[in-house]
Amino acid sequence: MKKLFLHIGTWKTGSSTIQYNLYRLRKELEKEGYFFLCKENKMVINDGIIRNFTSIENDYVKKSREKFKEILDRKRSTNPDIDFISSAEEFSGNPFKGFKNAGAVAQNLFEITKGFGLDVNVIVYLRRQDDFFESFYQQSIRLGESHGFQDFLKKFDESDFNWYYIVRSYAELFGHENIIVRRYHNKFLPYENSLVQDFGKVIGSETISGFKSTTSRNRGYSRDILEITRIMNKYFDGEERFQLRKLYDKIDSKLPFEKYSYFTANQRRAFLRKYEDSNYLVAKEFLDVEEKNSLFPEPDYERSIEEFKGLSTESVVAHFSKAILLVKQEAEKENRNRVQGVKNKFFRFRVRRLLSKKLDRYPGFKRMIRRIIS
Repeated sequence: MKKLFLHIGTWKTGSSTIQYNLYRLRKELEKEGYFFLCKENKMVINDGIIRNFTSIENDYVKKSREKFKEILDRKRSTNPDIDFISSAEEFSGNPFKGFKNAGAVAQNLFEITKGFGLDVNVIVYLRRQDDFFESFYQQSIRLGESHGFQDFLKKFDESDFNWYYIVRSYAELFGHENIIVRRYHNKFLPYENSLVQDFGKVIGSETISGFKSTTSRNRGYSRDILEITRIMNKYFDGEERFQLRKLYDKIDSKLPFEKYSYFTANQRRAFLRKYEDSNYLVAKEFLDVEEKNSLFPEPDYERSIEEFKGLSTESVVAHFSKAILLVKQEAEKENRNRVQGVKNKFFRFRVRRLLSKKLDRYPGFKRMIRRIIS
């Protein structure tokens, strides 16, 4: 049986970076024997809504199966030995509901993929819950929310973000032996290209496992810009927020593993304590590691973390000055392009006018050229 590598995320584990680089290398991958299910060739009819499913959606399953079968038949007709890759962080469920619907999402995907002669391998990247939650909070602000961290934290309890529940839900349907658990932590992914290379090793692709020029996506904001965004989200609508987000992405972003803390040391201990048992089960059952707290390295609770005391006037002025300067530079660039476009049109007009005058001496030849052009 040929393989379908089903990458389900989770959220905030570099899924966009993996997808972007798979897309960049899709032609090389197909030559190697892998077809990346992307753009109009995605496996499902809409991967953006599946994250909200709480039961089997029969119409969605039916239409997705029809689409998926057409893709499989088309690609197998030219290469019967081809394997397939599908990637969507939405396949792990809805993070704003604590991923509690992961089981329902898995059931829909199982119904969509069964009976096509595929050995489905489920790939999931997991991030230590405290790191995940801090990054998830930042993402919620980027998506337009204006809540503070402590208010956001109160919305969830220990039944949320249970990685064992997600992994077990897929294992019960696709088989324990077909679940591949990877850890999204800089201990296991220490270099710039580690994530994409690791994904390549999982699927057995030389093209990806030896990749040397990863392009990162969704790098996030610095602490100050995030706070500015949180405050401004209260006063702007969706389109305005989108424009501001594009602007801030250009003037300020943080590195993939750059950290700043929202938890106090005691809060972090208490938060992680809730997941000790479920993380232990993931490590034991899917990584064959039985030591307690072995799924992820423990944080350095004693590490001195400077408390964020809020925005300073100097910081606000500096960031708004950068934004104003960027807007001015882009407006000047757009104006230069417009002027150059007018000059080019004028130049072409002058050339046509000159040629037309020259051809007036030869009316028969001029009529023949017009007929050819028209």
